[in-house]
Amino acid sequence: MIIDEKTKISKIINEKPEAIDAIAGISSHFKKLQNPILRKVLASRVSVKDAAKIGGVPINDFLRKLAVVGFEVELSATEPEESKSIQQGSELGDLDQITLDVRPIIVSGADPFQKIMLATKSLKVNHTLRIINVFEPLPLISVMENKGFEAWTKQVATDEYHTFFKKVETAITDENAEMNRDIDSADSFDIKVIGFGSNIVEIDVRQLEMPEPMVTILNAIAVLPEGHALFVHHKKVPQFLLPELKNRGFVWLTKDISEAYVHMLIYKSK
Repeated sequence: MIIDEKTKISKIINEKPEAIDAIAGISSHFKKLQNPILRKVLASRVSVKDAAKIGGVPINDFLRKLAVVGFEVELSATEPEESKSIQQGSELGDLDQITLDVRPIIVSGADPFQKIMLATKSLKVNHTLRIINVFEPLPLISVMENKGFEAWTKQVATDEYHTFFKKVETAITDENAEMNRDIDSADSFDIKVIGFGSNIVEIDVRQLEMPEPMVTILNAIAVLPEGHALFVHHKKVPQFLLPELKNRGFVWLTKDISEAYVHMLIYKSK
């Protein structure tokens, strides 16, 4: 198999599962690929070029690592152009801005997504959330833009990126997610899964006869550890279950996979 900078990480892993460890060894940012659920979310969205940028390594160095595990690689002729989202941006006053430095969270091995989402809830219209990170958070930028936020990134050092999210009138936040659940993007589901990291319990109810799927899910959330989410493989969105989830203080996101296959993410509302 020939791979280049445009090849998706998911395609590489499907061809050679041993590539997971090879990629994880390139940068600590890729350790999450060793988690099966997170791998499903991340690998399908990221190309070699994107991954190299996130990991802070040259594209060709990334490709050479994969050549070691047996891939035929087509090296990039040039280094990538600066991301369109990386720009100077306007200098913002402190009163118009919330700053969140997620570097200590990442170093601890946790994922900062939930804290980022909590910060967006307190954001006023035309005010900006600044995220300080060691790389440009491309998946997060995609999600926030889909929610109506304006986004741009400013690189201030080799390993320091400031990404700005400006809330505009049309931005969709978690505060009104209930009414917007039907239009919530697949990216929102995926990034929420990423946010829970390893704090996910996974069950598959597709082969169960009614009413076992509902019973199994209710039993699972009854013992769900605090701060965890339940990841459910289901044949359809279980409409009769939803009022029960709401009554018990849970919220949920869904993602259609195929005609008779849906993912659900169920977690405690705050």
